[in-house]
Amino acid sequence: MTIFEEVKELVSVPAVARYYGIDVRRGNMCLCPFHNERTPSMKLYEKNYYCFGCKAHGDVINLVQEIFRMSAIRAVKRINNDFSLGLDIDKPPEREDIERINRQRQELEEYQQWEKHSYKVLNDYLWLMRDYAEKYALHNPDDIPDKRFIYSQNHISYAEYLANEFLLADKETKLSMKGEIEQIEQEMLRIK
Repeated sequence: MTIFEEVKELVSVPAVARYYGIDVRRGNMCLCPFHNERTPSMKLYEKNYYCFGCKAHGDVINLVQEIFRMSAIRAVKRINNDFSLGLDIDKPPEREDIERINRQRQELEEYQQWEKHSYKVLNDYLWLMRDYAEKYALHNPDDIPDKRFIYSQNHISYAEYLANEFLLADKETKLSMKGEIEQIEQEMLRIK
């Protein structure tokens, strides 16, 4: 765990805001220290803050950085001293920590690329089904239905369901859909 992660785990945003003189009111709302206002527009959550007025946001370290106009490392040192956290800030990170952080960053980047690609596959599939339904629709009762129209009628509800499910799902659920998405991608290649 990096020194930044440790500080974020050990102190809360509302506690730091109170300590540095911000009047935290009911519901952890306060006047935003970054712009003039008469009514509180900044919400302090346990691990971050957000101002609905000026859109300022961040974690506990960002808050201290902005209040005192200092670098992230100086903000961490100040929090460490003011809250008597006893963290050894000057100790360089261990090799395992650096490797773990790099591995997590790589995994996150790979997941984000997969998620973006998967949503595009599902969205393209849905639009293909809609396109088939419109383009090959029957205009006369005597028309022989095109196989693409029939295919779209059999799959459009499923395509809508998958696209919506993926959009609203958490990471674990999205990953559980990986096999279905790969099948749809193969099917798209086959029917195009």
